[in-house]
Amino acid sequence: MSPPLRYAPVSTPLGRLYVAYHGTAVCCVALGTHGRSFEQACARAFGVRPTQDPCLPEEMAKQILNHLAGRRRFSGRIDLSRLTPFQQRVLRKVRTIRVGQVRSYRWIAKAIGAERAARAVGTALAKNPIPLLIPCHRVVRSDGRLGEYSGGGPSVKAKLLAFEGVDLEGLTRLRSRRKIATGRPA
Repeated sequence: MSPPLRYAPVSTPLGRLYVAYHGTAVCCVALGTHGRSFEQACARAFGVRPTQDPCLPEEMAKQILNHLAGRRRFSGRIDLSRLTPFQQRVLRKVRTIRVGQVRSYRWIAKAIGAERAARAVGTALAKNPIPLLIPCHRVVRSDGRLGEYSGGGPSVKAKLLAFEGVDLEGLTRLRSRRKIATGRPA
């Protein structure tokens, strides 16, 4: 039997982030929402209403805040068990994109050995239950345009990238030099 589903808010430089977890594994996050709506979204996704805690476990909060400040990549446990194996591969690869960098949907597809699956990569990113910690906002279209973002749409994606120091206007210039789409998978 798995630990009960719990959630708590944490104040971040980007605003209030709600984090759902069971045991030490993060399973869902949302930025800029309210506790009640986050609780309802978790209940729909997991089939059980989470219990609110006053704060996150200390180590989890520390890792999340370090990640969002760009000091360390989030290395805590995550639970992607509700996703397909393909979606999990996509999100694991996206997790390796460093702060201030972007990659294209096509680059991700090539990196996971599914060269013709750029659209499927986009679909997998739309199902990311842990945006910010799995930084799907760092994945853009090959033509330099931002594309959609499951954590709040293109305007939130633009804000997150700008917060991380990405030159949004420069993405179009990179497109002309084919830097976004042709980088070698790491």
